[in-house]
Amino acid sequence: MLAPFTRRVRGIHLLLVLSSLSLTVPVHGQLGALRRAAERRVEQSAEDRAAVASLIPPGFDGTTIEITTERLDKYQVAMGAMRSQRAAARQRYDEMQTRAAAFRDSAQRVEKPKERQAYEKAYYRYTECRGTAREALEAESERKVEEMTERMQRDPLGAQRDPKMKAFFAVLNEAGAAVARGDTAAATKAQSRLVSMFGTEIDSASLDKAAVPKCGTRPAIPASMAQSSAFMARSAVLEKEATELLATAGRVTGASVGMSDRQARMFWERIQSWLNGMNTSAPISVSFTRAEYDLLLSRRNELRKVFSGSE
Repeated sequence: MLAPFTRRVRGIHLLLVLSSLSLTVPVHGQLGALRRAAERRVEQSAEDRAAVASLIPPGFDGTTIEITTERLDKYQVAMGAMRSQRAAARQRYDEMQTRAAAFRDSAQRVEKPKERQAYEKAYYRYTECRGTAREALEAESERKVEEMTERMQRDPLGAQRDPKMKAFFAVLNEAGAAVARGDTAAATKAQSRLVSMFGTEIDSASLDKAAVPKCGTRPAIPASMAQSSAFMARSAVLEKEATELLATAGRVTGASVGMSDRQARMFWERIQSWLNGMNTSAPISVSFTRAEYDLLLSRRNELRKVFSGSE
Protein backbone atom coordinates (compact mmCIF):
# COMPACT_ATOMS: atom_id res chain seq x y z
CA MET A 1 0.00 0.00 0.00
CA LEU A 2 1.35 3.48 -0.93
CA ALA A 3 2.28 5.63 2.05
CA PRO A 4 0.04 8.68 2.66
CA PHE A 5 2.92 11.03 1.85
CA THR A 6 3.52 9.30 -1.50
CA ARG A 7 -0.18 9.60 -2.38
CA ARG A 8 -0.16 13.32 -1.51
CA VAL A 9 2.87 13.90 -3.73
CA ARG A 10 1.17 12.10 -6.61
CA GLY A 11 -1.98 14.21 -6.10
CA ILE A 12 0.02 17.46 -6.09
CA HIS A 13 1.83 16.37 -9.24
CA LEU A 14 -1.49 15.68 -10.98
CA LEU A 15 -2.77 19.15 -10.04
CA LEU A 16 0.38 20.75 -11.45
CA VAL A 17 -0.07 18.81 -14.70
CA LEU A 18 -3.70 19.89 -15.01
CA SER A 19 -2.76 23.53 -14.23
CA SER A 20 -0.11 23.59 -16.95
CA LEU A 21 -2.60 22.13 -19.42
CA SER A 22 -5.10 24.87 -18.65
CA LEU A 23 -2.52 27.53 -19.59
CA THR A 24 -1.31 26.08 -22.88
CA VAL A 25 -4.18 24.08 -24.42
CA PRO A 26 -7.46 25.36 -25.92
CA VAL A 27 -10.70 24.56 -24.07
CA HIS A 28 -11.62 21.50 -26.17
CA GLY A 29 -8.06 20.25 -25.83
CA GLN A 30 -8.23 20.76 -22.08
CA LEU A 31 -11.27 18.51 -21.88
CA GLY A 32 -9.51 15.77 -23.78
CA ALA A 33 -6.44 16.14 -21.62
CA LEU A 34 -8.54 16.00 -18.47
CA ARG A 35 -10.21 12.81 -19.68
CA ARG A 36 -6.88 11.17 -20.55
CA ALA A 37 -5.40 12.23 -17.21
CA ALA A 38 -8.39 10.73 -15.40
CA GLU A 39 -7.99 7.48 -17.33
CA ARG A 40 -4.32 7.33 -16.41
CA ARG A 41 -5.24 7.94 -12.79
CA VAL A 42 -7.81 5.08 -12.81
CA GLU A 43 -5.30 2.82 -14.50
CA GLN A 44 -2.63 3.75 -12.01
CA SER A 45 -4.96 3.15 -9.06
CA ALA A 46 -5.85 -0.24 -10.51
CA GLU A 47 -2.14 -1.01 -10.83
CA ASP A 48 -1.67 -0.03 -7.21
CA ARG A 49 -4.48 -2.35 -6.14
CA ALA A 50 -3.08 -5.15 -8.25
CA ALA A 51 0.32 -4.62 -6.67
CA VAL A 52 -1.25 -4.97 -3.26
CA ALA A 53 -3.15 -8.10 -4.27
CA SER A 54 -0.01 -9.58 -5.78
CA LEU A 55 1.87 -9.36 -2.51
CA ILE A 56 0.39 -12.85 -2.03
CA PRO A 57 1.06 -14.72 -5.28
CA PRO A 58 -1.95 -16.67 -6.64
CA GLY A 59 -1.94 -20.37 -5.93
CA PHE A 60 -2.39 -22.36 -9.11
CA ASP A 61 -3.97 -25.79 -8.65
CA GLY A 62 -6.62 -28.02 -10.19
CA THR A 63 -9.18 -25.20 -9.98
CA THR A 64 -7.26 -21.95 -10.44
CA ILE A 65 -5.04 -21.96 -13.52
CA GLU A 66 -2.76 -19.29 -14.90
CA ILE A 67 -4.16 -16.74 -17.34
CA THR A 68 -1.97 -17.17 -20.40
CA THR A 69 -2.21 -15.73 -23.90
CA GLU A 70 -3.38 -19.06 -25.35
CA ARG A 71 -6.04 -19.58 -22.69
CA LEU A 72 -7.25 -15.99 -22.89
CA ASP A 73 -7.49 -16.24 -26.70
CA LYS A 74 -9.69 -19.33 -26.41
CA TYR A 75 -11.84 -17.75 -23.74
CA GLN A 76 -12.35 -14.55 -25.74
CA VAL A 77 -13.47 -16.58 -28.77
CA ALA A 78 -15.83 -18.63 -26.58
CA MET A 79 -17.24 -15.49 -25.01
CA GLY A 80 -17.90 -13.99 -28.45
CA ALA A 81 -19.78 -17.15 -29.46
CA MET A 82 -21.63 -17.10 -26.15
CA ARG A 83 -22.87 -13.56 -26.72
CA SER A 84 -24.26 -14.57 -30.13
CA GLN A 85 -25.96 -17.63 -28.64
CA ARG A 86 -27.36 -15.57 -25.80
CA ALA A 87 -28.81 -13.00 -28.20
CA ALA A 88 -30.57 -15.79 -30.12
CA ALA A 89 -31.77 -17.32 -26.86
CA ARG A 90 -33.10 -13.97 -25.71
CA GLN A 91 -35.13 -13.64 -28.89
CA ARG A 92 -36.50 -17.14 -28.42
CA TYR A 93 -37.23 -16.36 -24.76
CA ASP A 94 -39.25 -13.28 -25.70
CA GLU A 95 -41.22 -15.31 -28.26
CA MET A 96 -42.01 -18.01 -25.69
CA GLN A 97 -43.08 -15.41 -23.13
CA THR A 98 -45.41 -13.85 -25.72
CA ARG A 99 -46.99 -17.25 -26.37
CA ALA A 100 -47.30 -17.89 -22.63
CA ALA A 101 -49.10 -14.57 -22.21
CA ALA A 102 -51.44 -15.50 -25.07
CA PHE A 103 -52.37 -18.76 -23.29
CA ARG A 104 -53.10 -16.80 -20.10
CA ASP A 105 -55.34 -14.46 -22.06
CA SER A 106 -57.14 -17.47 -23.56
CA ALA A 107 -57.64 -18.89 -20.06
CA GLN A 108 -59.30 -15.66 -18.96
CA ARG A 109 -61.54 -15.54 -22.03
CA VAL A 110 -63.00 -19.03 -21.48
CA GLU A 111 -63.38 -18.53 -17.74
CA LYS A 112 -66.95 -18.50 -16.42
CA PRO A 113 -66.91 -17.12 -12.87
CA LYS A 114 -70.39 -18.36 -11.93
CA GLU A 115 -69.57 -21.92 -13.00
CA ARG A 116 -66.31 -21.79 -11.03
CA GLN A 117 -68.03 -20.48 -7.91
CA ALA A 118 -70.73 -23.16 -8.09
CA TYR A 119 -68.13 -25.91 -8.56
CA GLU A 120 -65.92 -24.70 -5.73
CA LYS A 121 -68.90 -24.54 -3.38
CA ALA A 122 -70.02 -28.08 -4.28
CA TYR A 123 -66.45 -29.42 -4.06
CA TYR A 124 -65.98 -27.90 -0.60
CA ARG A 125 -69.15 -29.62 0.66
CA TYR A 126 -67.99 -32.91 -0.89
CA THR A 127 -64.52 -32.82 0.67
CA GLU A 128 -65.98 -31.99 4.08
CA CYS A 129 -68.28 -35.01 3.80
CA ARG A 130 -65.50 -37.24 2.46
CA GLY A 131 -63.45 -36.44 5.55
CA THR A 132 -65.77 -38.65 7.58
CA ALA A 133 -65.06 -41.52 5.18
CA ARG A 134 -61.31 -41.04 5.75
CA GLU A 135 -61.82 -41.15 9.49
CA ALA A 136 -63.73 -44.43 9.13
CA LEU A 137 -61.00 -46.01 6.98
CA GLU A 138 -58.29 -44.89 9.38
CA ALA A 139 -60.22 -46.32 12.32
CA GLU A 140 -60.57 -49.64 10.47
CA SER A 141 -56.84 -49.66 9.77
CA GLU A 142 -56.04 -49.07 13.43
CA ARG A 143 -58.44 -51.85 14.45
CA LYS A 144 -56.68 -54.36 12.19
CA VAL A 145 -53.24 -53.36 13.47
CA GLU A 146 -54.41 -53.76 17.07
CA GLU A 147 -55.93 -57.13 16.20
CA MET A 148 -52.66 -58.32 14.70
CA THR A 149 -50.69 -57.04 17.71
CA GLU A 150 -52.96 -58.85 20.16
CA ARG A 151 -52.67 -62.08 18.17
CA MET A 152 -48.87 -61.88 18.20
CA GLN A 153 -48.88 -61.30 21.95
CA ARG A 154 -51.35 -64.11 22.56
CA ASP A 155 -49.71 -66.72 20.31
CA PRO A 156 -46.26 -65.55 19.03
CA LEU A 157 -45.33 -68.95 17.57
CA GLY A 158 -48.67 -69.40 15.86
CA ALA A 159 -48.45 -65.89 14.38
CA GLN A 160 -44.98 -66.60 13.00
CA ARG A 161 -46.27 -69.73 11.27
CA ASP A 162 -49.16 -67.86 9.63
CA PRO A 163 -48.33 -67.37 5.91
CA LYS A 164 -49.91 -63.92 5.94
CA MET A 165 -47.78 -62.89 8.92
CA LYS A 166 -44.66 -64.32 7.27
CA ALA A 167 -45.36 -62.25 4.19
CA PHE A 168 -45.95 -59.19 6.36
CA PHE A 169 -42.61 -59.56 8.17
CA ALA A 170 -40.80 -60.20 4.89
CA VAL A 171 -42.08 -56.93 3.45
CA LEU A 172 -41.38 -55.17 6.76
CA ASN A 173 -37.74 -56.33 6.59
CA GLU A 174 -37.60 -55.25 2.95
CA ALA A 175 -38.79 -51.77 3.89
CA GLY A 176 -36.24 -51.54 6.70
CA ALA A 177 -33.39 -52.59 4.40
CA ALA A 178 -34.45 -50.02 1.79
CA VAL A 179 -34.47 -47.26 4.39
CA ALA A 180 -31.05 -48.33 5.67
CA ARG A 181 -29.46 -48.08 2.22
CA GLY A 182 -31.23 -44.82 1.40
CA ASP A 183 -33.40 -46.24 -1.39
CA THR A 184 -36.45 -44.00 -0.99
CA ALA A 185 -38.31 -45.42 -3.99
CA ALA A 186 -37.99 -49.02 -2.76
CA ALA A 187 -38.94 -48.02 0.80
CA THR A 188 -42.08 -46.23 -0.41
CA LYS A 189 -43.06 -49.20 -2.55
CA ALA A 190 -42.59 -51.63 0.37
CA GLN A 191 -44.59 -49.40 2.72
CA SER A 192 -47.41 -49.27 0.19
CA ARG A 193 -47.43 -53.08 0.09
CA LEU A 194 -47.60 -53.20 3.90
CA VAL A 195 -50.64 -50.93 3.90
CA SER A 196 -52.36 -52.93 1.17
CA MET A 197 -51.95 -56.12 3.27
CA PHE A 198 -54.51 -54.70 5.68
CA GLY A 199 -56.89 -53.76 2.89
CA THR A 200 -57.11 -50.18 4.11
CA GLU A 201 -55.05 -48.23 1.60
CA ILE A 202 -56.26 -44.63 1.83
CA ASP A 203 -55.67 -43.05 -1.55
CA SER A 204 -57.92 -40.55 -3.33
CA ALA A 205 -59.73 -43.18 -5.39
CA SER A 206 -60.39 -45.32 -2.30
CA LEU A 207 -61.75 -42.35 -0.43
CA ASP A 208 -64.04 -41.38 -3.30
CA LYS A 209 -65.40 -44.94 -3.44
CA ALA A 210 -65.96 -45.11 0.32
CA ALA A 211 -67.67 -41.71 0.33
CA VAL A 212 -70.30 -42.55 -2.33
CA PRO A 213 -73.02 -43.90 0.03
CA LYS A 214 -73.00 -40.78 2.19
CA CYS A 215 -71.57 -38.02 -0.01
CA GLY A 216 -72.37 -39.04 -3.56
CA THR A 217 -69.84 -38.82 -6.37
CA ARG A 218 -67.12 -36.21 -6.69
CA PRO A 219 -68.42 -33.06 -8.44
CA ALA A 220 -67.43 -32.89 -12.11
CA ILE A 221 -65.17 -30.04 -13.18
CA PRO A 222 -67.02 -27.70 -15.57
CA ALA A 223 -65.76 -27.70 -19.15
CA SER A 224 -64.88 -23.99 -18.93
CA MET A 225 -62.66 -24.63 -15.89
CA ALA A 226 -60.98 -27.60 -17.52
CA GLN A 227 -60.23 -25.56 -20.63
CA SER A 228 -58.97 -22.60 -18.60
CA SER A 229 -56.74 -24.89 -16.53
CA ALA A 230 -55.32 -26.45 -19.70
CA PHE A 231 -54.42 -23.01 -21.08
CA MET A 232 -52.79 -22.01 -17.79
CA ALA A 233 -50.83 -25.26 -17.68
CA ARG A 234 -49.47 -24.66 -21.18
CA SER A 235 -48.54 -21.12 -20.18
CA ALA A 236 -46.68 -22.38 -17.10
CA VAL A 237 -44.75 -24.95 -19.15
CA LEU A 238 -43.70 -22.31 -21.68
CA GLU A 239 -42.59 -19.92 -18.94
CA LYS A 240 -40.52 -22.63 -17.28
CA GLU A 241 -38.90 -23.66 -20.57
CA ALA A 242 -38.17 -20.02 -21.44
CA THR A 243 -36.52 -19.40 -18.07
CA GLU A 244 -34.40 -22.54 -18.36
CA LEU A 245 -33.42 -21.62 -21.91
CA LEU A 246 -32.20 -18.18 -20.87
CA ALA A 247 -30.38 -19.57 -17.82
CA THR A 248 -28.41 -22.15 -19.79
CA ALA A 249 -27.97 -20.47 -23.18
CA GLY A 250 -24.55 -19.20 -24.11
CA ARG A 251 -22.75 -20.50 -21.07
CA VAL A 252 -19.03 -21.00 -21.62
CA THR A 253 -18.30 -24.65 -20.96
CA GLY A 254 -14.93 -25.96 -19.92
CA ALA A 255 -14.78 -28.21 -22.97
CA SER A 256 -15.03 -25.18 -25.29
CA VAL A 257 -11.90 -23.61 -23.78
CA GLY A 258 -9.82 -26.67 -22.98
CA MET A 259 -10.58 -26.61 -19.24
CA SER A 260 -12.86 -28.29 -16.76
CA ASP A 261 -16.14 -26.49 -16.05
CA ARG A 262 -14.85 -25.57 -12.60
CA GLN A 263 -11.62 -24.15 -14.01
CA ALA A 264 -13.57 -22.15 -16.61
CA ARG A 265 -15.77 -20.63 -13.89
CA MET A 266 -12.74 -19.63 -11.81
CA PHE A 267 -10.99 -18.29 -14.93
CA TRP A 268 -14.01 -16.07 -15.57
CA GLU A 269 -14.23 -14.91 -11.93
CA ARG A 270 -10.60 -13.78 -11.91
CA ILE A 271 -10.99 -11.83 -15.16
CA GLN A 272 -14.26 -10.30 -13.94
CA SER A 273 -12.61 -9.14 -10.72
CA TRP A 274 -9.89 -7.43 -12.73
CA LEU A 275 -12.39 -5.81 -15.11
CA ASN A 276 -14.55 -4.55 -12.24
CA GLY A 277 -11.51 -2.96 -10.67
CA MET A 278 -10.47 -1.30 -13.94
CA ASN A 279 -13.97 -0.06 -14.83
CA THR A 280 -15.28 1.09 -11.46
CA SER A 281 -12.16 1.60 -9.32
CA ALA A 282 -13.44 -1.21 -7.09
CA PRO A 283 -10.93 -3.28 -5.12
CA ILE A 284 -9.38 -6.12 -7.13
CA SER A 285 -10.22 -8.99 -4.82
CA VAL A 286 -7.97 -11.70 -6.25
CA SER A 287 -4.25 -11.79 -6.86
CA PHE A 288 -2.43 -11.94 -10.19
CA THR A 289 1.08 -12.53 -11.31
CA ARG A 290 2.74 -9.59 -13.00
CA ALA A 291 2.62 -11.48 -16.32
CA GLU A 292 -1.13 -12.06 -15.92
CA TYR A 293 -1.80 -8.44 -15.03
CA ASP A 294 0.27 -7.10 -17.93
CA LEU A 295 -1.55 -9.46 -20.34
CA LEU A 296 -4.95 -8.32 -19.09
CA LEU A 297 -3.90 -4.68 -19.28
CA SER A 298 -2.79 -5.10 -22.89
CA ARG A 299 -6.22 -6.59 -23.72
CA ARG A 300 -8.24 -4.13 -21.63
CA ASN A 301 -10.29 -2.62 -24.46
CA GLU A 302 -10.97 -6.00 -26.09
CA LEU A 303 -11.98 -7.53 -22.79
CA ARG A 304 -14.36 -4.67 -22.02
CA LYS A 305 -16.17 -5.26 -25.31
CA VAL A 306 -16.27 -9.04 -25.14
CA PHE A 307 -17.00 -9.51 -21.45
CA SER A 308 -19.32 -6.57 -20.83
CA GLY A 309 -22.65 -7.76 -19.39
CA SER A 310 -21.66 -11.41 -19.68
CA GLU A 311 -22.52 -14.32 -17.44
